[in-house]
Amino acid sequence: MFGNRPPEGYCHGSEVASHLQTALDEDGSDDDVFYPNTNHSCTDGDKVTRGGTPPCLSKPFSAVTPSMWPQDLTFFTSMENHKDPNHQPEYRFDEFGYRVEEEDGPEQSSRKLLSQPLMEDPIHKLRWAAELNLSSCDGEGEVSWEGVPSSLPRTDKLCSLVRQGVPHSFRPQVWMRLAGSLDKKRSAKVRYEELVSASSSDILSTNRQIEKDLLRTLPSNACFSHVNATGIPRLRRLLRAMAWFYPDIGYCQGMGMIAANLLLFLEEEDAFWLMCTIVEDLLPASYYSSTLMGVQADQRVLQSLVSSFLPSLASVIAEHDIEVSLITLHWFVTVFASVLHVKLLIRTWDLFFCEGSVVLFKLTLAMLKIKEAEVRALDNSADIFNALSDIPRDLDDADCLIKMMESVSSGVSEVMVETQRRQQLTSIMHEHGTLINLHHPPQHLPKQHLNREAVLQVARHFQSMEPSLCQVSLVPDYSLASHGRDLQHFMTTAAARRRRAKALLDFERHDQDELGFRKNDIITIISERDEHCWVGELNGLRGAVP
Repeated sequence: MFGNRPPEGYCHGSEVASHLQTALDEDGSDDDVFYPNTNHSCTDGDKVTRGGTPPCLSKPFSAVTPSMWPQDLTFFTSMENHKDPNHQPEYRFDEFGYRVEEEDGPEQSSRKLLSQPLMEDPIHKLRWAAELNLSSCDGEGEVSWEGVPSSLPRTDKLCSLVRQGVPHSFRPQVWMRLAGSLDKKRSAKVRYEELVSASSSDILSTNRQIEKDLLRTLPSNACFSHVNATGIPRLRRLLRAMAWFYPDIGYCQGMGMIAANLLLFLEEEDAFWLMCTIVEDLLPASYYSSTLMGVQADQRVLQSLVSSFLPSLASVIAEHDIEVSLITLHWFVTVFASVLHVKLLIRTWDLFFCEGSVVLFKLTLAMLKIKEAEVRALDNSADIFNALSDIPRDLDDADCLIKMMESVSSGVSEVMVETQRRQQLTSIMHEHGTLINLHHPPQHLPKQHLNREAVLQVARHFQSMEPSLCQVSLVPDYSLASHGRDLQHFMTTAAARRRRAKALLDFERHDQDELGFRKNDIITIISERDEHCWVGELNGLRGAVP
């Protein structure tokens, strides 16, 4: 179910390539605001400057990719250096472009994150350079990535370095190589610019929904806070291209949150291919489909892991009848982008791009473990629910979180998660009464294309449920004589047939005259004389059915 994905590097790649030229011909217009190009993408180490001189690390916008800096960068950076020493600014902008209110000081829960500037440890950076065999290409310390492989082997040393954090200036290049996005980009049969042009029509319904959400995605970030902000046209193009590229998915709000955060650190084209890798390779299928079946299965897997690794917390949650998925589902859909402070998020994504989606479970278990003692001390269900919901905003140390992850979830393996995913997905599909192909969504096929074996399986099912039907032959008879008897057979069957009902809920038998059943059981209706209580039959037993 979660096997290998198509070798083209993207779903329905051949179909996209074959239909792309038609879409481009119909569009016939250029995207005037599309400025990112291959010179600034992950193929080399060039830097792009806009709006003034580069800000120093830990200064406003210093952690954002240069081409995303606001047009008037000097206005934002000069807010801290006001001529009047007694000037009290109402707000400032941090390294990532987020507006930080200063009137009441930083919030208690995030004071440590706000007070500590983003820094790069020179020794740690040298270890990374040695591991990647990086070389300086000029006297100013610019790094050349030409000799670095497009895919990084998962050595013990590399995984250890990832857990200590990727140097921020290396993240755009390292993320692409850890996730496999650079190979995907180079092997693609279509170019991102072509997808942008093909998906630029405002008529598409997904584009209208995307337009509504653009300013809602990261409203507190200067790069996405207004219509003319540098990130808005990029986010628009990227999400439109994703919706056009994956018509079976279209647009999902969770994808917008991930894409906006990626655009803070990567050039637009690289962010697109990294998004493709997340959708196709890192997360299970159907994660962003209309049914959200993939993420639903993951929530059940998480519940099982909590019971195994945090039994005390699981008992408290069960005792108060709290549905944890109401809290954690959007953590998974947005890969924590909607709940974690950006300084924690980038450390989380270092692990995610290296180890895959198993990190979602490991980090969630670690976050729950951190809050376990506080939750167990609470008696009120609402207080417990709020305490669990507030876990991400209360975190302020990435190293402590990762150490807790290693301590609590060391026994959580990819094999374990994948096995439980298959089981839970099968259970969900059974409950919904559907069977789907995860890589090729079901279509409404005409009658002549129905699988004859599938029809026979249905017939055998009813024979097993109704012994009297076993004498009926399942061998097709296409003779004219057989067709002549069809009406007679139908009238005879209709006169003697019994109705069947599908159970929507579990029903436990309390009295001897009642019929117990489980959800999705098929019950044969024997009598409907009493409008309040029918008589039904299941597995040879008869009784009252409410």
